[in-house]
Amino acid sequence: MIRKTALAGLAGLAVGVLALSACAGGTASPTESSSSAPSPESLPLVGYEDVAYGDLVDGGVLNLAVSSSPTDEGSWNPNHALAANVDVQDLLEPTLSTMWIVADDGTWTANPDYATSIELTSEEPQTVTVTLNEKAVWPDGTPITANDYAATYAAAGGAADGYETVPSSVFDAIASVDVVSDFEYTVEFSGAYADWASLFSTPVLPAAIANDKEAFNTGFASEPVPSAGPYMVSAVDNNAKIYTMVPNPVWWGENAPKLDTITWKVVSQESLPQSFANDEIDALTIQTPDALETASSKTGAVIQRSGGVTWSHVTFNGQAAPFDDVDVRHAVGMAIDRELIARVANEPLGAPAATLGDWIFMPGQAGYTDVFGEEVGSDLEAAAALLEEAGWENADGAWTKDGETLEFAVTVPAGTQSNINRALGVVDSLARLDIKVSLNEVASEEYFTNIEAGDFQAVTFGWQGTLFPISSAETIYTPADSPQNYSRITDDRLADLWAKANAELDPEARLAIANEISVVIAEILPSVPIYPYPEVVATDAGLANYGTATFKSNRWDLVGFTE
Repeated sequence: MIRKTALAGLAGLAVGVLALSACAGGTASPTESSSSAPSPESLPLVGYEDVAYGDLVDGGVLNLAVSSSPTDEGSWNPNHALAANVDVQDLLEPTLSTMWIVADDGTWTANPDYATSIELTSEEPQTVTVTLNEKAVWPDGTPITANDYAATYAAAGGAADGYETVPSSVFDAIASVDVVSDFEYTVEFSGAYADWASLFSTPVLPAAIANDKEAFNTGFASEPVPSAGPYMVSAVDNNAKIYTMVPNPVWWGENAPKLDTITWKVVSQESLPQSFANDEIDALTIQTPDALETASSKTGAVIQRSGGVTWSHVTFNGQAAPFDDVDVRHAVGMAIDRELIARVANEPLGAPAATLGDWIFMPGQAGYTDVFGEEVGSDLEAAAALLEEAGWENADGAWTKDGETLEFAVTVPAGTQSNINRALGVVDSLARLDIKVSLNEVASEEYFTNIEAGDFQAVTFGWQGTLFPISSAETIYTPADSPQNYSRITDDRLADLWAKANAELDPEARLAIANEISVVIAEILPSVPIYPYPEVVATDAGLANYGTATFKSNRWDLVGFTE
């Protein structure tokens, strides 16, 4: 499964693996944890129960796996465009600063390990004041100061100046960052900006790195930047693709890291379930019924489930036939059997079979509306009628127009069965409308390279949302040449609507504007949302404070074992 992510503050898009299955198959009952499998109607916000810090044992080795490493992707700099990868961000997370702590329900508070306060101190002009924890230091003992944060924000927002980062609307909204003292700075926005808090998901870099464009862009292709988290990288083995972390010896936080070592291994997607069953790794993100069965066979395995913010879709290339025709996009969108794909993908994992009708919000999130259902719908007869109105003729089981046959390929990464299965669901759906769809399998390492180059007709992967879905979704749909807008489809109305939404501080009014945005997206239809997918993770018994959560942030200073 392939997943991209819009990272709040970075607005980054990252390759990962989307948990999807679009084919029928047998299921296995998971090993029971403290509660039974959830009902198909709902999933909890968090899949594990909190364990008090004092109840964790001292020591232990946590073995985890990723499908690709920072070196594989080309950068250990967390704010670099090449590091905007789910696997990379997961691996780096224990070493990064986290300016906030996100609760179960998605609300946030300042993380006292880094900031004693983050406050909106003025609305005219909109100004945020940050007071830093004076105990926070880099590995060489020098303080993490306001200058580091100011330089980091300038670099992360410096795409126009040659910094290789992913654009984000939050940086465009900043008028100035002023260093008041070593441990206090202010951020003044050029106007009202509702999602100002998204800025504080940007991991801090030493000013010396952030101020050096060459160092930022290329200086950390195969080695990490200095740690600002509870753990630090102690060994990098790019040949064996094993990466070792140990507690940061200068960590200043209230909670000393409990683990002796965190070991990350690059393991192929298809090998991950067996690696978990063989005790080679201690946690596994479950993507398919087969993986669930394999994980459940491990003695003591705990199966966690929670809601998630990732959603699957089919994205069209609006610069190439046949999807340069909006009528074709709508006809295909109406013909895809989203309900069947969702049911077959999610139910075998014990999760709800729900389709997604919005391009910004997730079900259950404030503002969510089934815009797709209202504006596009699922209707084979209507799809056929639309093609006929657009000049297509169906003869001998194929649609033709001006000598061209209506057919296309869905590009998928080879060996990523969940993506392939979902694409096969599209193949079966469109066969009902006499549209031939094939699969174009490419090497996983070439997948997003091809997409970024526009070398595809249709693709299916996943977008991972954020706590700030309105602002973080913007660059997926506008402008046409946004690095994240793979469809290259947009509408002039979108830029204006997003500007209004980002400047609207009244929550209800802002949600109404967001709904208008989704209606415009439905009209131009750059993509078809399919379904939200659940977070399902298997962990070893005794692993605490780690696993699935819809919004809640990982607290690596609280991860450990109970036995």
